Amino acid sequence: MEINKKILASIIIIGLLGFALGWGTYSYFNDTETSSGNTFSAGTLNLKVDGNDDPLGAYFTVSNVKPGNSGSEDMELSNTGTIAGTAYIHFKDVVDSPGTTPESEPTPDNGELSENLKIKVSVDATTIVEDFLSVIESNSYQLGTISGGGSLTVTIEWSIPSDVGNAIQGDSVTFSIEFSLLQA
Repeated sequence: MEINKKILASIIIIGLLGFALGWGTYSYFNDTETSSGNTFSAGTLNLKVDGNDDPLGAYFTVSNVKPGNSGSEDMELSNTGTIAGTAYIHFKDVVDSPGTTPESEPTPDNGELSENLKIKVSVDATTIVEDFLSVIESNSYQLGTISGGGSLTVTIEWSIPSDVGNAIQGDSVTFSIEFSLLQA
């Protein structure tokens, strides 16, 4: 019996070793798929004002203004890019000049037209800002979001109060209007 036990033990050990060796070569079905040619492309923002890029010409060249005068100009801002952007307007580089005055003005005469030139900026009949040029200069005002391929119309109205008197007589003012489009 002792021999049978040794034989049985040997058979069990051999079986376990065979099972362990077989287990190492055993595998499941498998399959591999590869995604190639993955690409990222950056979108674009491209602001155009009335279909033009910089430099833009002057929108306002008005002479012989007097108390009670007014006017307006419409501008189309478009985004010919592919992603949405937020449009802004900024009045800057405001320079008043006293000019030649045939009647007496307040002393000193530094040119007061920007203090008496009311500007109103609207988008689709919604007022964005309305105040005198001297107050709104150096501030940026948000006009709205323009989607890729979209546009919006900006209206700039100007007026000179009828009660300004001689304070602006002979004066002039120059300024720049800057439009910008920032990623929304």
